[in-house]
Amino acid sequence: MRNLTLDKIRAMEEKFLADPSGVAMMNAASFNGVGKVCLNPERFMEESFTFNVDLKQGDVTNQKASGRCWMFASLNVMRNLLMQKHNLKTFELSQAYPLFFDKLERCNYFLENMIATADETLDSRVMQFLLGDPLCDGGQWDMFVNLVKKYGVVPKYAYPESFNSSNTYQMSKYLAKILRKGAHELRSAIKENVSEEKIYEIKTKFMQKIYDVLVISLGQPPVKFDLVMKDKDDKIIEDREITPQDFFNKYIGMEIDQYISLINAPTADKPYHKTYTIQYLGNVVEGRIVKHLNLPIEELEKAAIKQLKDGHPVWFGCDVGQRYYSDKERALLDMEAMDFENLFQVDFTLDKAEALDYGDSLMTHAMTFTGVHLDEKGEAIRWKVENSWGEDYGYKGYLTMSRDWFRQYMYQVVVHKKYLPEELQKEYDQEPTVLKPWDPMGSLA
Repeated sequence: MRNLTLDKIRAMEEKFLADPSGVAMMNAASFNGVGKVCLNPERFMEESFTFNVDLKQGDVTNQKASGRCWMFASLNVMRNLLMQKHNLKTFELSQAYPLFFDKLERCNYFLENMIATADETLDSRVMQFLLGDPLCDGGQWDMFVNLVKKYGVVPKYAYPESFNSSNTYQMSKYLAKILRKGAHELRSAIKENVSEEKIYEIKTKFMQKIYDVLVISLGQPPVKFDLVMKDKDDKIIEDREITPQDFFNKYIGMEIDQYISLINAPTADKPYHKTYTIQYLGNVVEGRIVKHLNLPIEELEKAAIKQLKDGHPVWFGCDVGQRYYSDKERALLDMEAMDFENLFQVDFTLDKAEALDYGDSLMTHAMTFTGVHLDEKGEAIRWKVENSWGEDYGYKGYLTMSRDWFRQYMYQVVVHKKYLPEELQKEYDQEPTVLKPWDPMGSLA
């Protein structure tokens, strides 16, 4: 019989209760939580928090109840250049500033997509995907580049955190309502064959409403500000009435166009040494597309190590919820840190390609590599990770990542082109294959 009968359930219950070890595990796990019971303390003793390549960063940041990890990681990479150039002990760039313009641009991007897909039926997979989550907080490196090139950056004091930047749910919820209402009006107008001018009148009306909501929620972003920085020698650096674009160009000067995304997606549908983009994924309509070069994991390791050894942090995207343990003293991303198999007596093994294909894993979080411990061959043993969850997570806000975890759950690193061999630099220039919007490589950090 195919149905699950009460007799079958009783038989499973009797089999479970006949094993004393299972009962003991039930008592321990149900009272203490699965995570604590399956923790492997030996891994924490074996993985010391020491690194022979160790960069100095500023104070640990905190994204709080928002999905802005990609912005925090990007700005943590960027501020390192600022601190090095100007001999600063620490500095924090505003994460609320790119949030404002990303929401504004992404709303515009969504409405443009609604116009472009007006012939799609509402029950099509494309429309269900686009309308299902029109305005999440997550993003990609190329989207951050678009924001910086168009709007620049500002110090945190020039546009500080607000309640809604640190707690984005309510703001995003009501922006999404406006977007769905706008989608309805635009699609209805197009169906009635109104003029293009009328269509864009409708869109402009909704964009004004969106702008108003953002200003009410986050405050008016600065057009100019006074720059004041103090270096390690107590020297004051000042610049009055500077624009966000000039601040980026004059004081940071990052070659942001030269940083590219490398991914490791070993699935059959994505051959290595090819480039990929994702349909309907982006923020700035006229900006650069999201583009990835797919390479073996060893190439991501080599590029990240080269950039770290040259004194610069590395932006990366991974599946942070896998085999992860953290408390106020330690945090470890490690394949053996959590022994779920022995606790549940189940083999969870899927290789990386199988996990991607079957929805068991995908990129969920962006962080920053600020160090690595290398063996005598120059290969990574463990990685030092700067997170954006504040100092209460891990070792003063930092994590350790093992080599095996990197190879299983690391999906993306962003590096300057110069850290790649010339042949790989040329491969990035290929025309990308366009992936479906729901492809796992379209997941946002």
